[in-house]
Amino acid sequence: MRIHRDAIAGAVVVAVVVVALAPSASATPSSGVTVEPLAQVDASGFSPFTWLPSKVTFRRITIAPGGSLGWHYHDSNVFAVVTAGQVTRYEADCVPTTYAAGQGLSETVGPDHVHTGNNLGTEPAELYVAYVNRANEPLFVDAPAPDCP
Repeated sequence: MRIHRDAIAGAVVVAVVVVALAPSASATPSSGVTVEPLAQVDASGFSPFTWLPSKVTFRRITIAPGGSLGWHYHDSNVFAVVTAGQVTRYEADCVPTTYAAGQGLSETVGPDHVHTGNNLGTEPAELYVAYVNRANEPLFVDAPAPDCP
């Protein structure tokens, strides 16, 4: 069976138009962020259940003044402590919550819990973060910014 060249060209044009007219929801990239991997612990040998978390990843994250983690969410638990400066977290409701050095926080799990962390201060903000994930699961998933008033 031969495919006619005009049919292929027509299909390409239709595909381009559909992509161009589709609503775009692009992720918001991070800016001014430095990530230092500290350690990763494989706990897969401790449980026969594959759905249980099997990996713990530790990172130090520094956010420069004016920097942002970008909008994202987590598929598993995340725990953090701010060790320098302050971080202002916005969730999908766009209400700010500021965490200062010495304060801890945890993230709510799932794509319906997008959030970002910003450094609105004048000095670098530093966080020590623990991600508790299943094997091969990303530490975070980029997400578009919510529609804030």
